[in-house]
Amino acid sequence: MSIVAWIFAPLIGLVLSLFAAGGGMIAVPLLSFGVGVPLKQAIAMSLIIVASVSALTLLHEKRWQHIEWRLHRFFAFGSMLGGFAGASLGLGMSDQLQTVIFAVLIILAAWWMHSETMKNIAASAKEAPCDCRYSLLAGFGVGVVTGIVGVGGGFLIVPLLLMLGVGSYQKAVAHSLVLIIPTSLVAALRYNESIDMAWYPVVMMTALAAIGVWAGNVLMRRYSSEHFQKGFSVMLVLLATWMFIKVAHNL
Repeated sequence: MSIVAWIFAPLIGLVLSLFAAGGGMIAVPLLSFGVGVPLKQAIAMSLIIVASVSALTLLHEKRWQHIEWRLHRFFAFGSMLGGFAGASLGLGMSDQLQTVIFAVLIILAAWWMHSETMKNIAASAKEAPCDCRYSLLAGFGVGVVTGIVGVGGGFLIVPLLLMLGVGSYQKAVAHSLVLIIPTSLVAALRYNESIDMAWYPVVMMTALAAIGVWAGNVLMRRYSSEHFQKGFSVMLVLLATWMFIKVAHNL
């Protein structure tokens, strides 16, 4: 692995710990441009890393205590179906198209995390019975995105859960981490049918990301995640711009 990958891999765990989102947005370009693996292989590897780091984040600081295990099981089922479908679509796409979709998604995530809409959704969230139909459809949509571009989809899952009846941001984050795991693994298995995994970078980047999980939990005890949202949003915009430039250069 390059020195760039060694330096930035802990950010995967850091952002997942702080926001329950964003790990794949760092992992995919880091694997593709930092380690030098082909894009589809980077997406498949990112899915394994994000699933593993999400599990670590969930266990650290006992976030599993916030989980209501029967809540949104339809979301989980829909997201796994969507993950398989999205990975199937991704395998048939050109690398350039996947990169453009990925960069657009990053811009959307940067805007969404810094918008008043997200704050309003969190502020107005309240406990409500889950509507299974909407939960299934929402999960499927998130899964498709996950499968196509190799991100866990947490920035979509958290607000959707708040709108579907999870009563607090903290609970939504915990549930998001649980939902990311099966969705990412199903999509990774679909990619693995056609693409060989390079396991050394997966293991090393997961281990380095674990350091970021620890750092994120230290920061969470001292500061609110809102303190870091603006900086993360700026980083995502810069990352998306860089990826657009890479696509334009390769045309």
